[in-house]
Amino acid sequence: MTTPALSWKVVSACIVVPFIIGLIFSSNLIPATTNTEKEIIEPPASAPKIDMGGPTQRGLKNEAFDKVLGHQDPFANLASIQIHRNGQVDPCGSSAGSNIYEGLKMALQSYNEEVQSFSKYEFESWMTKSLGSNLLEEDVCESEEKVHYNIDQGLFTYCDMTTTHTTIQPDHDSLVPVPIDDGGSEILPCHFHTREGLRVSSLQQLVQLTKDAAEVAIQYPEQVCTESNPQDAGESSEPVCVEKKADLHLYAVPAGRVYMFAPKFVGEVFELKHVKLPGNLPVRLEVMSLKPRVFDVINFFDRSESDAVVNTALKETSESHRIKRSSTGASGYNVNSQRTSENGFDTHSKNAMTIKKRSFEVLGFDEYNDGHSDGLQVLRYNKTTAYIPHLDFIEDPTGKEEHNYDSAGVGSNRFATILLYMTDLSEGDGGETVFTDTWPNQPPEKNIEIDVALKQLRNSGDASMLEQGSWQEKMVAQCRTKLAVIPHSARAVLFYSQYPNGEPDKDSLHGGCPVLKKEKWAANLWVWNAPRGGFPGAPVNEDVVAQNRENNVAADPTGPQQLHATFSNTGIDPAFATASLNFQDTFWGNLGTGDTLSVNTYEGHKWNIMVDGKVKRTIVIDTEPNQSYEV
Repeated sequence: MTTPALSWKVVSACIVVPFIIGLIFSSNLIPATTNTEKEIIEPPASAPKIDMGGPTQRGLKNEAFDKVLGHQDPFANLASIQIHRNGQVDPCGSSAGSNIYEGLKMALQSYNEEVQSFSKYEFESWMTKSLGSNLLEEDVCESEEKVHYNIDQGLFTYCDMTTTHTTIQPDHDSLVPVPIDDGGSEILPCHFHTREGLRVSSLQQLVQLTKDAAEVAIQYPEQVCTESNPQDAGESSEPVCVEKKADLHLYAVPAGRVYMFAPKFVGEVFELKHVKLPGNLPVRLEVMSLKPRVFDVINFFDRSESDAVVNTALKETSESHRIKRSSTGASGYNVNSQRTSENGFDTHSKNAMTIKKRSFEVLGFDEYNDGHSDGLQVLRYNKTTAYIPHLDFIEDPTGKEEHNYDSAGVGSNRFATILLYMTDLSEGDGGETVFTDTWPNQPPEKNIEIDVALKQLRNSGDASMLEQGSWQEKMVAQCRTKLAVIPHSARAVLFYSQYPNGEPDKDSLHGGCPVLKKEKWAANLWVWNAPRGGFPGAPVNEDVVAQNRENNVAADPTGPQQLHATFSNTGIDPAFATASLNFQDTFWGNLGTGDTLSVNTYEGHKWNIMVDGKVKRTIVIDTEPNQSYEV
């Protein structure tokens, strides 16, 4: 039987009696049910043990909590904390009616560390505990997936999606499980983001967000009016109006999942103040479509970076990365007659790394992980070249691939694409990116069906160089009627290929329209929801792997073979005491005496070991899967 959480009035009343406090806190957590058929993720082996501590320890924790907050309640000016499921516009739960300050303080008793020394993982565990046990109703924000649980509190069932739906991220062993009862039961925590994607990772940051929300409420005041309740006929019955307090909106993301924006309407703007650019240009998203989720990314990169992408691609000579006829498929190099563009990859140049890391910031990652992205794919479209509508999500309908692409389960796949344009094209020049299942944001009576659009196109003569009835001609007609993005130099667009639960978003079907005039240069970065094939921790179909090895079938890598190299400074040569490791001219990390750096790289890549800005040694990566170098 589940014991309900105690009310704050009861807890407050019992603070004066230390003996009673001990008894109450031992039963305040929510015990698990006894249904043995339901599953729960086991905590990491290194997970901290729950130690409730005695009255003295609890008093020290409370004192430390009050000290961090300056012995004031910074949440007093908040009406509530509103919790959203990842990617959802409407809140699923609210702390309204709860004392936020006391709710956070009470949850501290389940942790060994004091709040000022919490890591981001301890903070996220504590926030999940505070919300799930103390601040939200028990039956809100529950999981919408059909999975089994041995717990019945809403937010907890959402944060921990069980072993069948929790992807394993590189930092999985760093997660701090959330204690949910006094019997040692635990669940994995959510991580929490602002509407703009900023990951909230400390109490100090939470307090600052609270202050920011309160300041906005002061700048843009709203009034809340309620009907008065006169005690006698002589009292006024006029409505009572007060200024509305601020709400802090946070977006909860289940363990193992990645943040996704939650757009409300076309034209909505997201100001990404946490994304820093040279020149302090403000990066912002403007919603172009809700279904699929498509955003114009304003000020994402500039023309100098745009030019650098093209120049690097033209200079590349390695077979795996040089510009050549575009290929398709999950495995190997396969030319497709319906993809007539040319492409190459820029994986580790200084410019590519800058753009890749910036992309991760925009998408809500607080750390860059190379295993979550492909290289920057650079595309050249000459006149009449195009790419038939397709999904960036990689499908494996036969289930015969070694990599597990089932991102709705525990697999990994492409979840977001950022498109970069390096050429100015005008309306009528072609080369648009078109979402072929999506109408533009206009009155329905302006939508033109494909047969009418084809007739108009042929009458115009604009596509006379294309064969009538060809897929290229049809695409030009679609590009003039469906949601299409016109390329401009230094323009960027973001769209998602998955829903927040990892299911593929089939509405993200898109293609590269035939170029009718000039030449088009573009690039794209595919970002994955978990490590992709070839990287440590990439999910695999274990049955397929076992069968392939039994049948002596070699692993078939996805794209250029990922290699791993380790660089160590033995300290033998004092000339390298302050050395650094650089990919070509891009600083990678310090490689001083005793330092070791490991990198993911490719055959032919050049790594420079530098001292005081001068190259002392150049290492060219060979074909071995694992390589070690010492200085």
